[in-house]
Amino acid sequence: MASQGDNKFTWVMEHLTSLLSHFHLFNPFTIADCEWCFGSTAKGNSNDGDDSDSSDFHDEASSVKESIDVNGFHVLPSQVESVRQIFERHPDIAEEFRAKNQYLKKACMNFLLSLIETLCQSLEELSTEDLVEADVALTYLKDAGFKVDWLEKKLDQVKVKKAKEQFCLARLQEMEDSLLKLKEKFSDLDALLEKEETELSATRTPLSFDDVV
Repeated sequence: MASQGDNKFTWVMEHLTSLLSHFHLFNPFTIADCEWCFGSTAKGNSNDGDDSDSSDFHDEASSVKESIDVNGFHVLPSQVESVRQIFERHPDIAEEFRAKNQYLKKACMNFLLSLIETLCQSLEELSTEDLVEADVALTYLKDAGFKVDWLEKKLDQVKVKKAKEQFCLARLQEMEDSLLKLKEKFSDLDALLEKEETELSATRTPLSFDDVV
């Protein structure tokens, strides 16, 4: 509940003790020479029998706390090894990276990891549309300042392999169609051969005594 008087604002918060356990404080900011600071709490409390919203809040907070700095990029524990390998093999990858905001840096790194995961897919799972999107993602990373010429070469290799796969699939389809036609002809010839053998057998049947007499 809020009341206004003499340009002062006061918030009266009920159940403050229970709220504090789920309270999250955001960075302060200034409006009209006044410094403001907002906080938020998960919907519901420990006594309402529904902890789903509170659980989501804590999961999100935990993921932030668990972020690990790797060469100036905050990444999840599950991404640490992959990101470290990238910097070990390509130490100059972020030399021209311009973004300073940690959220943008994290988003770009996730973009990079997703692109690498895409290229690691089997050709059966990887569609032509996926490669088009990979091209767009690569352009985005280059515009952001990442040095990814090595990744561009890998993408080109995958494109070549995908084109070869499609060519092979087309040739296999042609061969299967030709084989099917040959099988149909063989089936017809087999039936004709059986008919000729039956006629030959009938022709070679000798006359019986009754036939002669």
